[in-house]
Amino acid sequence: MKKLYLEKHKRLDKLTKKDHEDLVMDLVNAIVSTKSIGDAALFLQDLLTKSEIKMLAKRLRIAKLLIKGMDYREIEQDLHVGHTTIAKIAVWLSERGGGFRKIISNLPKQVTQNSWEEISDWDNFKRRYSLYFWPELLLEQVIKSASQRQKDKIKNVLDRLEEKSELHKRIGKFLGR
Repeated sequence: MKKLYLEKHKRLDKLTKKDHEDLVMDLVNAIVSTKSIGDAALFLQDLLTKSEIKMLAKRLRIAKLLIKGMDYREIEQDLHVGHTTIAKIAVWLSERGGGFRKIISNLPKQVTQNSWEEISDWDNFKRRYSLYFWPELLLEQVIKSASQRQKDKIKNVLDRLEEKSELHKRIGKFLGR
């Protein structure tokens, strides 16, 4: 096990400083280029494992609660994290917490429920086998990027259809019907 870790560590060291910076900038630019909460959530699901997402989300929440002035014991009980993890985040906040503070100040006061619910196992399946579902995926993307006037035209077409399938219901959901 130790040998495997050392081999991986050596591979990372083979990158030049510029290559490493380019990798990080690609990641930062990818995150910044997401246009919606749904796109960002899909990107994170593709990039990270569920446990990595949970770990990063907990770190962010710990920072948010520390900034609010919440006690370590309360955070431990609420998020089921250890004292050491909270202390580590507290040190980060005290030493270089500008990024945390800026992001946390921009977060909505309440988390919207539907942002993560939209990404179901079925949606992931469709994305994995996109060649089979390309018409539906294309239509969903067109609707997401459409202006309000264009969405109204699509609504009118859907209203004129007599028989509505599950796809039509999902399109209606994207349009806010």
